[in-house]
This record gives sequence, structure tokens and C-alpha cells, in this order.
Amino acid sequence: MAELDPIQPSLPPDQQEKLRELTAQSWNLELVISGAALFAVLQLPDLLDQAFDYFQYNVASVKGGGVQDLLPLLAYSMMKAMCYVLFLAFLTNFVMRAFWVGLVGLLAVYPSGIHYDRIPFSTPYTQKRMAAEMGPLDRYILRLDLRCNIVFAVAFLFVIFLIAVAGTYILVVLVSSIFRPMIPAEIRHILELISYAFFAVYLITSTVLSLPSIKAHPTGEKLHYKLTTAGKVLFWGMHVPFSFIINTFYSHLPYKKIVRAIGIFFLVFIAFIGVEVFSSLSRVDRRVSFDRRHLYTTRLDSLFSNPSSYDDQLADGEYVPTASIQSDVIRDPFIQVFIAYPKDLDTLLTKVAPKPIWSDTLSRAETRRRFAQWSHQQITNMMQIAVNDSVYRRPDLLFAQRGSQQQRGWKTVLIPSNLRTGKNTIRISLQPDSLAKPQAITTIPFWYVPDK
Repeated sequence: MAELDPIQPSLPPDQQEKLRELTAQSWNLELVISGAALFAVLQLPDLLDQAFDYFQYNVASVKGGGVQDLLPLLAYSMMKAMCYVLFLAFLTNFVMRAFWVGLVGLLAVYPSGIHYDRIPFSTPYTQKRMAAEMGPLDRYILRLDLRCNIVFAVAFLFVIFLIAVAGTYILVVLVSSIFRPMIPAEIRHILELISYAFFAVYLITSTVLSLPSIKAHPTGEKLHYKLTTAGKVLFWGMHVPFSFIINTFYSHLPYKKIVRAIGIFFLVFIAFIGVEVFSSLSRVDRRVSFDRRHLYTTRLDSLFSNPSSYDDQLADGEYVPTASIQSDVIRDPFIQVFIAYPKDLDTLLTKVAPKPIWSDTLSRAETRRRFAQWSHQQITNMMQIAVNDSVYRRPDLLFAQRGSQQQRGWKTVLIPSNLRTGKNTIRISLQPDSLAKPQAITTIPFWYVPDK
């Protein structure tokens, strides 16, 4: 088999000339693409916030505080970190290319470039040093053009990497959150063991095939190539453009420079992810804070005024985590209560209140009516609301959808007779079994200041 000649041109001379003409005119497209990409990337974090909130409330069926909860948060944080990296990359390219355009225009005005011997307020020694260190203007414009092209290509590496990471994480999260709860516990445990074993075999195999002595053997070389190319499925159809860009860099940069660049990128990316994880934690739960105080805690609901528990402090489009009332300061003699109904709570209610089976002879409208009455009766029997020391064991709850995101839940209006001027509390609990102890959902403190 003949070896490839790296010097042999890949295109005929006429096509090479056409490619050079296209390359010479690519700067204006770079500016347009960079500007459009900056605008698009700025929209992504808000869209990711909305998608993550929707997933947490409507898709995540189990929340156990372990890996099941951590995986979506890591996916969300990594994609937001990639958005910020992309923004910096395209912003850098946009600024550099705009500066390059300015220099090209300056060269058109002064074609001879810089005359270092004519620079005023400088000594001949300074003029010589500047001429040696900076060089002519046209050479600097050419170097800057090459750097702009490199930054632009690297920015698209980040784009492809973001697509690959986002697609993989979305697939894993959907499988673990939607399909995993559908599998019986015994079968799920066996499948998890098989997947762990498969992953361990993959790691061991890839490590062994990466050894120089193994890769030197013809069979080992082929197996190593098949194993490395098997990872192309993780790029979601973007493997070919990614390979062209990355292999171009690999084939022109020294090995040490490649390792140093990968190390720097990895450290910077990990730092971005770490900062974003902390930011995401504080966004998901406002109680999370890394600025601690000695005599300050947010762990007890009855002693914490959580803005997410008051309708007048919630931004439009923001989900109610557990429950909410109209305000932290109530002047009316009634309390409007909204209790959220997330998907993970539905997992519990499905177990404690199995759906009855009605006759097949009933019409669809009659079946829906009976189901609505039955479900209303079930949640009325299980939900408990207490205002101070008065307990509403069977609150008259109505199904409701709140806000622009149409958050599902229950709503009721209480007219308590035991409100006292000053601080009061409202406790919401769930008691699936009449003999069991009620499970506290939340406790909301508020102040009652009646109008006089």
C-alpha cells in the first residue's frame, strides 16, 4: 500500500486559486457569523434555564438526593459553561477581526505602513528597537489575519463539543429519568450491573490498546483504530467536521504544544463548570449560599422567609418549588394557597392511590367525570393545611395551573378565624395513610396586618 505524500496538493491548481480567493474574502463572513453567534449564544442560557426548570418539575419522576439529582444539574451546568466559553471565543474573534479591518483600512490610507525613523519624541535606539520588535504593518496584518482564522476555527470546535456534550447528557438524563422508573427494581439492578461491567471492560480494553507495544502490532493497531472511531457516535453527526478541524491542528502543532493547550483548556473548562455548578445550586435552591454567617440558617422552613413561597415575589415564569401564598404580609382576612404538583410527587401518589378500573361500557365523558371526582377526593383526603394551631384536614382544593408556564397544582382559599396580628405560620402536609404520621411539605411564615 503506497504511503500518502503530505506535500502532494489535494486540489488542481485552478481550484486552489479559487480556494485562495474565497479565503481572502472570508473575513466579512466571519464578522457576520461571529455577530450572529454572539446574539444566539446570549439567548441560550435563558432557554437552558427554562428547559431545566421544566425538566425538574414535569419530567424528573424521582428525586432522592443522589446521583439521580446530580446528573441533570451537571448536564445543565456544563451546557451553560459551554455557552459562556462560546461567547468568549466568538467575542474574541469578533474584536480581533474588527481590529484587523481597521488596520487594513489604515494600510489603504498609508500604503507604506510605519516609518519608524520618522516617529517623533523617540531616540534612534528606540526607533531601531521598535522596528525590530514590531516589524512592518503589512506583516502584522497578515499575522493577525492568521490568528483570527485560528480563533474562529477553535470557536467552532467549542460549538461541536457543546452539541456532543448536550446530546449525550440529554440522552442519559432522559433514559435515567423517564425509562428507568418504568423498569422493575430487580431487572433494573441487573441492567445497572451489566452496564457497569460493560463500562469497566471498555476502560480496560482502551487502556490496553493504548499501550505502545500493543499499537505496534498490526492486529492491535486495527483494534485500536476501531475502538477510537467507535466514539464517533457521541458526536451526533458532527464527527467529520470536528475531525477536520482538530486533525489540522494536530498535524501542524508540536506534541508539547498540543498537550499544553489541552491542559489549559481542561483547567479553564473545569473552573467554568465549578463556578456554574455553584451558581446553579443557588438558583435551584435559594437556601444554598457559600457566604456563610455564624448565626444564620435557612434549613428550617418556619424560620426562613423564602421569596419562592410568596406570589408577589415570584418572577413571571418562575416555578413554585413546593407551595406559595399571596404575600409575606397579608392584610386580607383570607389566605390564597397554591400547592405545587411536581412529577416526583406524582410518583408517590401513584403508589398510594392506584387508579380504579371502571366499566368499559361507560362513555369517555363519564369516565373522565368519575376520574376527576375520584382524584379530587383522594387529594382532599390526603392533604392537610394548618394555620397556626387550626388544622384543615379536608381542604377544598381545586386543580389549577399557575403562571405563564402553566405550572400544575392545587389551589384553595382559607378564611381562618385564628389569625393574630403579627407573625403567623401555615403548614402543609401530606398524609397518605390515616394511621401514619403526616409528611411535612413546607411551612410558610407570614405576617398578618389587618386594614383598619
